[in-house]
Amino acid sequence: MSDEAGLLVRDALPEERGEAARLSIQAYSEYQESYDLDFWAGYKQSMQDLWLQEDLPAERIAAFRDGRLLGCLLLYPPVDRLYEKLEATIPYHEIRLLAVHPDARGQGIATRLIRECTKRARHSGAPFLGLHTTSQMRAAVRLYRRLGFERAPEFDFPGSDASTVVEAYRLPIADGQALLTAVP
Repeated sequence: MSDEAGLLVRDALPEERGEAARLSIQAYSEYQESYDLDFWAGYKQSMQDLWLQEDLPAERIAAFRDGRLLGCLLLYPPVDRLYEKLEATIPYHEIRLLAVHPDARGQGIATRLIRECTKRARHSGAPFLGLHTTSQMRAAVRLYRRLGFERAPEFDFPGSDASTVVEAYRLPIADGQALLTAVP
């Protein structure tokens, strides 16, 4: 069920970054079993560090309803070495750490956050909006495909183990219509 009513999407304030880090960790904890303990500990620390980093080149975007943080993400412009294991520069904006509170899933929050990123990327003249995910994140992959994201395997890179591939996806936005009018 989609319920975007009353949802406020805006840049996260500096004093909200800690809460966004905690939400990200909570949202991603469902995948904890997929990783060994050392990787998971490092991943949690990385999420916290990214949200709290002062000079982060990304926009920190959050979704609130009735003053409660329900979702958040980071939106990066094209930057060199966005991912440690990927030597190529992704030539368009990239979403990272899209997280929705487990109690608020199915309400269109992720779609609304992605739609905001699409508007911002289109405003900059970008032809695509990108993101990376893994096959373990089945619900996320279904959402991205439903919204029109396509695979971009030239930007894939190896995950934390020999069997995981971190898969690249991108949404064509050059025509300015993608996702902006899509129904969640």
